[in-house]
This record gives sequence, C-alpha cells and structure tokens, in this order.
Amino acid sequence: MDFRRTKYILPNLFTFASICAGMYSIHLSTGAQSISEFSLAAWLLVVAMVCDAFDGRVARMTRTESELGIQLDSLADAISFGVAPAFLLYHWGLEAWGSAGLLVVSVYAACAVLRLGRFNVLSARGDTVESKKYFVGLPTPLAAGAVVAMVLGHVSHTGAATTEAAGAVAAICIVLSVLMVSTVPYRTFKDVELRGAAWAGIAVLAVAAVVSSLMLEPIVTFAGLMGMYIGLGIVIQTVQTTREFVGDETNDGTQPANAMDGDVRS
Repeated sequence: MDFRRTKYILPNLFTFASICAGMYSIHLSTGAQSISEFSLAAWLLVVAMVCDAFDGRVARMTRTESELGIQLDSLADAISFGVAPAFLLYHWGLEAWGSAGLLVVSVYAACAVLRLGRFNVLSARGDTVESKKYFVGLPTPLAAGAVVAMVLGHVSHTGAATTEAAGAVAAICIVLSVLMVSTVPYRTFKDVELRGAAWAGIAVLAVAAVVSSLMLEPIVTFAGLMGMYIGLGIVIQTVQTTREFVGDETNDGTQPANAMDGDVRS
C-alpha cells in the first residue's frame, strides 16, 4: 500500500464531516420540539461551514486538489447549505403553512443546488474565470449562515422553540434564494493585503465585534455581521447599476464573466 496517497483522504475527511453535520442537522430539525434541539440543529450548520472552509485549504496545502474533490465539495454543499437549512427553516418557522411552507423552502434548496450545479457545468467547460475581488451572488454557506443567525437569534431572545411569523420567514427565505442565484457581487476579500490599513480595519472590526458581544449577545453580533455583508453586496450592485444607467460601463471587477461560488475548491 502506498501511504503517500493517503494524504488525498485528508481534505475529503473535512468534506464528509460537513455532510455528517448537515445530515444530523436535518435529523434534529425534523423532530425538534425544544429550544435546545433547534439550537443544536442550527449550530451543526456552523460546524458544516467550518469544515467547508477548511477542505479546500487543506487540499491546497497538501497539493491534493482533484476534480473528484470539487464534485464532492459541491454535493456536500447541496446537503449542508441547501437541504439542511431548508429543513430547519420549515420546521422552525413555516410548518404551520403546510404544503405552502414546504414549497417556499423547496425554492431555497433548489436555488442553492442551482448555484452549485451552474458552477459544475461551467467548470466542466473550463469556463470558471473568477474575480479575485468578488463572488457573483451570495455564496451558499453565507446564506445558510443567515438562516442560522435568524433561528438562533429568535430562540435566544424569545425563549420559544418556533416562531409564528411565518410571513416574515418566508420573505427572508425567498430573498436569500434570489440572492444565491443572482449576479449581485459579494466581496471575497481575497485581494486584501494584511498590512497597514488592512490590519487597522481588522482590529477595529474585531474590537467592535467583541464590544457588541459583551454588551448584547454573540449571536446578535453574528446576525449583524451577516446582515452587513448581505447588504454590502446589494449596495455594490446598486452603485454598479447606477453607473451603467448613466453610461459609465467601466469594468471595475465587480462582474467577472463566470464567477460562481466561493465555497468550491479552486
């Protein structure tokens, strides 16, 4: 047995861990009755997000990137950031709507899968030029992060396991769905050089996050950061659309031709 080849297993272990976290979240969401069960189902999606963040980095560090790894990562994301958040949303806030609620969360799952499938098609054609500065559309892990923030924020502040604000939940679900398959540019921050002003900005943000967490709650800070990031993309899109409307078609890198998800290995 060639033990040198076992290093190819390392990044896939993170991918499989993401799948397991997503599946366990689905299991808990389906039968959840208490705050602790809904909270754990939401936190498992955070675990999946962490695993997803590391699988590609481990693959690059060990030089084990592969086409199989890319496909596995996309399939794992479809479960952990498409199906699992949809189950959580349905059983937490839309179950009272019955089939209508199921239809709403199915749209969310379908949009997440569409985003990942779109990337795979372009990847197979070798047409995956991605901007260093921007994702196109809201990445699926961050959409799942918004769901987590919403659920944990609610159960933390109301003390109720579920919410009766089904209309608001459905509206947010649809907005996240549209943003995932949209062309709204979202900063990757891959181009930021960690020196000088960048370090100062990171320090200020970190201090603000710590102060906010101490004064309020960590989940409130998390929800605020998620909201700011989602809003930032919409602002950038608005500015770009305005420039195009007034005739300034200069390409500032916010619309790379075929950039898809930032949560795949590259």
